[in-house]
Amino acid sequence: MRRAAYWLFPIIAIAVAIFIVVFMVQINPSSSLESETAHENDTNVSVSTNEEAPGWLKRLKLTTDTGYAYPVNDVSLETDSGSLDSKVKRYRLIVNLKDSYEFFCLKQELKNTTFSYLLNQNGESMSVVIDSNDDTGLTNLVSKLKTYQITATLSPYKED
Repeated sequence: MRRAAYWLFPIIAIAVAIFIVVFMVQINPSSSLESETAHENDTNVSVSTNEEAPGWLKRLKLTTDTGYAYPVNDVSLETDSGSLDSKVKRYRLIVNLKDSYEFFCLKQELKNTTFSYLLNQNGESMSVVIDSNDDTGLTNLVSKLKTYQITATLSPYKED
């Protein structure tokens, strides 16, 4: 048993080393293969330059590598701001919190609703801002917060 263990570890180490070398050769082809593929790509590009200069993405598409997704750095988005419905009104609820218990009570009430909030904390003072289209839902939330003696102000949202 000891002799088998004595020879097993070096055999495993040699097998792992061979696997790593074979794997590295497969993912890094030799320079002679690179020069041949570079010449093939040069001929393809020279043929297409007579017709029309392809974009950088089409030139990269000429390579034989498939399955690689090139990263996207720029995205443009066009919106039609003229078609906004002026009847949709947004409301803002601002809750100034005195301590963490009031924040806990507010979070418990927000669990029952679908409102998302933004917590602003400057030193000791905390305030929570909730923006929504649902006027009745915010009014109900204000009335529930009054049971906890938490003051909240509801006002129409004005975008600056």
